[in-house]
Amino acid sequence: MTVRRDFQEPARSRPDLVIGREDLFTSAREQLGRGGSVLLHGPAGIGKSTVLRALAADYGGAARTVLRCSATESESHLPFLALADLFGLVLDKVSGRLPAAQRTALESALTGRGESTLQRDGLALRLAVLSALRALATEGPVLVVADDLQWLDAASAELLGFAARRLGDTPVQMLCAVRTEGQEYDRHLRASPPDTLAVRLGPLTRTQVSALLDHRGYTPLSRSTIRDIHRTSGGNPLFALELGRALAESPARPRPGEPLPVPTSLRALVLSRLEMLSDEARRTLLVASAGARPTLALLHAAGRESAEAETAQAAALG
Repeated sequence: MTVRRDFQEPARSRPDLVIGREDLFTSAREQLGRGGSVLLHGPAGIGKSTVLRALAADYGGAARTVLRCSATESESHLPFLALADLFGLVLDKVSGRLPAAQRTALESALTGRGESTLQRDGLALRLAVLSALRALATEGPVLVVADDLQWLDAASAELLGFAARRLGDTPVQMLCAVRTEGQEYDRHLRASPPDTLAVRLGPLTRTQVSALLDHRGYTPLSRSTIRDIHRTSGGNPLFALELGRALAESPARPRPGEPLPVPTSLRALVLSRLEMLSDEARRTLLVASAGARPTLALLHAAGRESAEAETAQAAALG
């Protein structure tokens, strides 16, 4: 299932306002100020793109050149697409400063002319990306901003990783965001510059969720409703906003104890995460959802013999 990453928000929202992430934002901003790189990671909807945009807007002015790409799942099969997004507008500026073999390989990859592949032009392409970044850096600091690294096409990811590990003291910094569960950000960290700071975004507190909903105009909401939204969303800001929007659009608010309305967009996002589980794990969660206070003993009594492993798999996926 492909789930859209862009959810409708009221026009009054400001994407550069980072609610509940002030300390995290400051830490990442200081890392960039020291010349380092930053990798934001966390589950879907946790606010990585919001923080990424705010950091890029706040720090981007310090860079001479800002290169951007934002990958999508539906385009992740297209080779060199992210590379074209990053270098397409600066190709004319750097191509004349590359050795002939590197220039030919990079131009073929970015323009689609010829049949450049990693298998055939691997070394020339890798060196071309490194050389292009070094050429841009001779004019001043370079900032590479990449969102949704998990959807980066494999060729672009390989080339960027090769260059990132070899930049050394070249003034090129990377500001990236990737959707992760648990510790799987390590793979992306290994493809980042050695001085990269990994920053995990966690859930918001109830007070922060209340401030976020208030800022987006979902008011007035009672304290009990805020508590229900925070509990149901798990502190995930996207989930909380979608629940708040559903309440704002509902003609009648649920009574105390009634479940909150779940919009289709949020349901699709949650279902996409459930599809990552095995069939048996989903059956175990279904049985658990029928109990007011499910325990492993109760699941075993209901015939779920591998409840420990299956609930652990669900927990690992958030």
